[in-house]
Amino acid sequence: MADHGANLAKLPIEGERVEVSKFSRIILGSAVLGGIGLLVSLGILLFGGDAQVKKSFSYSWLFACYYFFTIASGGLFWVLLHHASNSGWGIAVRRIMEHLANMLPFAFLLFIPILFQETPREALYEWMHLLRIGEADVLLEGKAPYLTMGFFFVRIFFYAFALSGIAYLLRRWSLSQDKTGDVRPTFLARRWSCGFIPVFAVSVTFIAVDLLMGLDYAWFSTMWGVYIFAGSALSSMAVIILTVTALKSRGYLGNVVSMQHYHIMGKLMFAFTVFWAYISFSQFFLYWYAKVTEETKFYILRNTEGWYLVSLFLVFGHFVVPFVFLLRQQAKKDVRQICAAAVWVLFVHMIDIYWIVIPERGPSITNGELLTIPGAILLDILAFVSVAGLMVFLYLRSMGKYSIYPTRDPRLLESIRLVN
Repeated sequence: MADHGANLAKLPIEGERVEVSKFSRIILGSAVLGGIGLLVSLGILLFGGDAQVKKSFSYSWLFACYYFFTIASGGLFWVLLHHASNSGWGIAVRRIMEHLANMLPFAFLLFIPILFQETPREALYEWMHLLRIGEADVLLEGKAPYLTMGFFFVRIFFYAFALSGIAYLLRRWSLSQDKTGDVRPTFLARRWSCGFIPVFAVSVTFIAVDLLMGLDYAWFSTMWGVYIFAGSALSSMAVIILTVTALKSRGYLGNVVSMQHYHIMGKLMFAFTVFWAYISFSQFFLYWYAKVTEETKFYILRNTEGWYLVSLFLVFGHFVVPFVFLLRQQAKKDVRQICAAAVWVLFVHMIDIYWIVIPERGPSITNGELLTIPGAILLDILAFVSVAGLMVFLYLRSMGKYSIYPTRDPRLLESIRLVN
C-alpha cells in the first residue's frame, strides 16, 4: 500500500481553512429555517395563548434539543478519548471532533425556554408541580433530597459549565499548538483529559437522569446514563464521518484523510452499535425478569398503541440493520456505503430520542391534563427543524475560523501514514 504520509510535504504550514462560501447554500438555508423556526417556537413557548399547545410543544422542544445535545456531547467524548488514550490515528479528524464538542454551549442555551419557565417546566416534570402546590406523594418525598428545585438548577448549571468548559479548554490548547508548534499542549491535553473523563461521565449520566428520566419521577433505571451515552457516541461518529466526506468533496483534507481513517471510524460506529444493543437489551431483560412496577412502566407505556411498532423498529433499525451492514469490511472502506450507514444511524437515533420523550406526553396525564393535541406531530417537526437549522448553521460557520486539522501536532505524520 502506498504511504499516504508522502503527501505531508504538500501540506501548508498554516493548515487548511474552510471557505464557508463553499457551503453558502446549506448555511443560508439552515439559517433561514432555524431563524424562522426559532421565532415561531419562542412565540409558542413564551407568548403562546393556548396552554395546551404550549405544554405539548414543551415535549417537542425537549426532544429536538436533547437530540442535538447528544451529538455535541458525543463529539466531546471522542476528543477526550483521543487525548486520554494517546491515539495517533485521529489527529487528522480531531479538529472536527472539537468543532462538534464546542456546539455544547449553544445546545444548553436552547434548553432555557423550557427549563426557566413555569408552564413548560411543570408540564414536563410533574414533580415540580407537585412540590409547588404541596401535594408530594410518598415516593416523591423519598426522593426529596435530589428532586428539589434549587438543587435541580444547580445541577443544570454545573453540567453546562463543566461540559462547555472542557470543550473550550481542549480546543484552546489545540489551537495554541497550531500557533507555536510547542509540544506541551499535547501532554497537557492528555493529562487533563484523564481527569476530565470522570467529570464528563457524571455530567452526561445525570443530565440524562434529570431531563429524560425525570419526565416520570416514579420511574428509575441504573443503566440509563450508559444507554444515552451509547447513542451519543454512535450518532456523533456518524456526524464526524459525514462532515469529513463533505469537506473532502469540496477539496479539503485530500492529503490528510484516507480510506484508512474511514475504516477506523466505521469500526468505531460498528462497535457502538453493538454496545448500544447490549445496554438496551440488558435494561429490558432485567426489567422483564424482576417485574418491579416502578421499572416496567417505562416499557409498558412504549408497548401500547402505535408505540409498540416504534419499539419493534428500534430493535431492527438501531441494531440489526447497521450491525449486518457494517459487519462487512467493504462497507467501512467505501465512502458511499459508510455515509449511507451514518445517515441511517442519525435517523434511528432521532427515533430513539423521540421514543424516549414523546410517549410521556401522550398516554400519560400531567397535572390532571392529557397533553396530546390534534396535530402534535407538526409541533414535533417544527421543533426539530428549528433546532436542526440553528445547530447546522453554527456548526458550519465555525469551520472557517481555524485550520480544519491540527497543523503542528507532533503525531500528524503518524495519522496521515495510518495503515490498519
